[in-house]
Amino acid sequence: MKLDLSSRAAGLIPVIAQRLDALIAWATHLSARQALIVSGISIAIVGFIDFLTGPGMWFGPFYLLLICLPTWTIGWRAGCAMGFACMGLSIMVNGDAYPLGGAAIAWNFAMRILSVAMILVLISGMRRSYDREWRRARRDALTGALNRQAFHEHAAANHDPEGWGILAYVDLDGFKQINDRHGHAAGDETLRAFAKEVRTAIRTGDIFARVGGDEFLLFLPVGSETEGYRVARQLHERMNEILGHMDHPLRCSMGVLILDPRPASFVDADVHLADQLMYQAKREGAALRAATMTALCNHEGFIAFSEDVDDRMATGLALVR
Repeated sequence: MKLDLSSRAAGLIPVIAQRLDALIAWATHLSARQALIVSGISIAIVGFIDFLTGPGMWFGPFYLLLICLPTWTIGWRAGCAMGFACMGLSIMVNGDAYPLGGAAIAWNFAMRILSVAMILVLISGMRRSYDREWRRARRDALTGALNRQAFHEHAAANHDPEGWGILAYVDLDGFKQINDRHGHAAGDETLRAFAKEVRTAIRTGDIFARVGGDEFLLFLPVGSETEGYRVARQLHERMNEILGHMDHPLRCSMGVLILDPRPASFVDADVHLADQLMYQAKREGAALRAATMTALCNHEGFIAFSEDVDDRMATGLALVR
């Protein structure tokens, strides 16, 4: 019987952990306005029940729980305001519960302040740790660029269903030779310097990630298909310029998928197509190959547009089967 109860208890632990994770995710994604609304409704409900039950029932833990949400979602100042609101409401509905005089009331009030302060410190510290680990889990440790998971998350969060965009897959040609000839420390420094310069070169709203040893992904919103070709060419030229000024000069191959307006963000299949375009460019030697999504959907193979460096948009066309 004891073994059966222990097994059931052990089985409940993953369920509780899953529910707790879901609750944390829900609270984390609330806006400040939503958190204030939920907190206001919650304190009204708890205060009303506290009033109905009278001073004979202790609601302290419930009030402390109410402080957690604004502290986690908005910050310690919002939690502090909620704490004083909870203390004031509790004293108002249970004011006659302390007949022992001023000393008892002062002690009780001090303990309430201490309890609120402890909740604020604990929840604020947990949120800072959560945010720090969340960022670490979505950043490449070597270059500081986003990783693949974060790349998709940022793209989905900033998706414009009416906007054009370019999805660029970049590979550094000759990077392996740097590791072989000069050591991995030189290779790591090359990757760090390249990522730093690229982040400086692109706009704030552009998304940049490292997805492999010497492979990178970028998503840049553009105004039109024509602008997409122009931006792709400029990006390719700028990256080769950056790599050409490294201590160990390199060049890069780039495959660019030009995305027309769509209701949802791009998916792994789109990244795969950009990757295939990059390999076409790599076979040509540090080249640029671009394709529109419409062309890919309307042909058995995929359409790759090779840019003429003297033109503003792609002029060459090749069917790759």
